[in-house]
Amino acid sequence: MNLTRQLKGKTLDLVDRFLPVKPIVRSADEQCVLDRESRRMHLYFCRSCPSSIAVKRYCERLGLRVVEKDVERVNAYRNELLNGGGEPRVPCLRIDGNECNDWLYNPDTILKYLQQRFSSQ
Repeated sequence: MNLTRQLKGKTLDLVDRFLPVKPIVRSADEQCVLDRESRRMHLYFCRSCPSSIAVKRYCERLGLRVVEKDVERVNAYRNELLNGGGEPRVPCLRIDGNECNDWLYNPDTILKYLQQRFSSQ
């Protein structure tokens, strides 16, 4: 990892820790449905990865309560990511479905999916 990316990651981590995201205001019923749906999503991330932090903050902005799994801190999450998705890359969004799980690895794909799925609600 190059120095610029490391510095950007550390800076965004500090911003993420000290500047909270203001979520979209929804009615209690809408938020309840959204909470139920978002609990079926798992975000594998790393605090030193700028893309991971951007995806995490976007989820917070949408008011999603996804299950967050920091692969740097817990090796079991890293193994879960490798065994389930096939690649140890972050950010990764796992969407639990009825029959199978979808693993989204590209940050642009993740943001596009979240925007299409949850912005219009």
